Amino acid sequence: MPLQCAFKALLLSVFLWFCQQGLANDTYDLEEFREHYKKNDKPPLKKPQKRARSSTTSPFENIRIGFFGLNLTDDDVSGDERLETYNDFVVHEQGFLNLLNFYSYYVNIGGPQDRHGRIQNALNLILRIFTVNMTTETSPENKQKIHAMAKRLFEQLFLSATINGESNPYYHYFNSGLSENPSDSTHINHGLVMMFFAFLGPHLFTGYDDYFDHASVLIRRFTHQHYHQALSDSRLSDNIGEYNTPEHFANQLIAAGLDAETALLITLCALAHASYFCMNINDVSWQETLEELLKRFVPSHFILVAYNNMNILCTGSSGTVPDSIFYSMNEFTENLMGIEIQNSLSRKKPKAANLTDASTQYSDSDWRSKFEDHNEEIEQEAGAVGGATEESHECKVCSGSPPYKAIIENVRSLDICENCCRKMGICETCIERAFKE
Repeated sequence: MPLQCAFKALLLSVFLWFCQQGLANDTYDLEEFREHYKKNDKPPLKKPQKRARSSTTSPFENIRIGFFGLNLTDDDVSGDERLETYNDFVVHEQGFLNLLNFYSYYVNIGGPQDRHGRIQNALNLILRIFTVNMTTETSPENKQKIHAMAKRLFEQLFLSATINGESNPYYHYFNSGLSENPSDSTHINHGLVMMFFAFLGPHLFTGYDDYFDHASVLIRRFTHQHYHQALSDSRLSDNIGEYNTPEHFANQLIAAGLDAETALLITLCALAHASYFCMNINDVSWQETLEELLKRFVPSHFILVAYNNMNILCTGSSGTVPDSIFYSMNEFTENLMGIEIQNSLSRKKPKAANLTDASTQYSDSDWRSKFEDHNEEIEQEAGAVGGATEESHECKVCSGSPPYKAIIENVRSLDICENCCRKMGICETCIERAFKE
């Protein structure tokens, strides 16, 4: 009898081991995803956005971005076997559209109680794509080719007045002076803009302010367009009081079905930021978990820009920002995505102020966060030794760059030292004036 019990226990252990192996080999529940849409051919709750000339409608489209590939069509592989790494770097618009399509289908599997988990799983897969592309070894010559390829594709979408003889609605999208609703805005796929910005932008940015400016324009336009539509459909409340805390704000977006798209934008901006630092600063390690990525690189000014847009849409003008909204991006992200982010900074909340231009007026908070997080890495940035002078480099403040101007005006409240200002490319005259004042 004891021998029989031991044999049964052994069989049970083997069975459980195989079950665990099966689960471990399908990290992103890809087989569950495929089975769901094999049995249920209905479209997702919200159809994936696509450009007019794209016919992507199936959830089973293979994805190829850079060195990474995701095989969703073959039946003779399963789970993590669908994740592929290639030696050659390939990037094209259709790969981004297929990823958007996959994300939209994926997050809508199951009921509302599973939604946070689905969003996190899909974002972790996107992080995996970035991880493969950021950590795959390649030659300096290939890196130059990759930069050129990314630049060419980015410019084709955003700097070409026409595409295939037709007017390009994305032309000068990142021009912050353009109106929120250009005449052809209905043809703009903001998800595609997110993908281009996150995957290709870091190859083009020549300075941190370039990244910041692009991210701010994207966040402003994305939130304005989606909030305007949701308010028109009565999916969002038009009472600005319903958005006066990070929790209330997040709950409104969740109820309106805007949580998945907002989480994607936040994560892609963080990934773009992380990619920029890894490409431009020596010895910066890549973040391989979603929690660490968001902790270090979350766009902390997002909630201010979003609240300002909501305020304008609800009341017709910018207004006072509640104290609870300031510096609450981590709390907002946690409520929106159901993921815990440890806040490493202890900040005092400033007095409420009129938010006339969140993308520039409060950019110092974003700088404060990222500068403290990356202070050690910035020490190793190429060309930092010796500091900037009026004679040798163009001063970021003198040239009128808003993020730098905000910093130099608040050096004491931000606890930024003189040497740190030099490393950011600020001339001695501006530094001396700031610390004397």
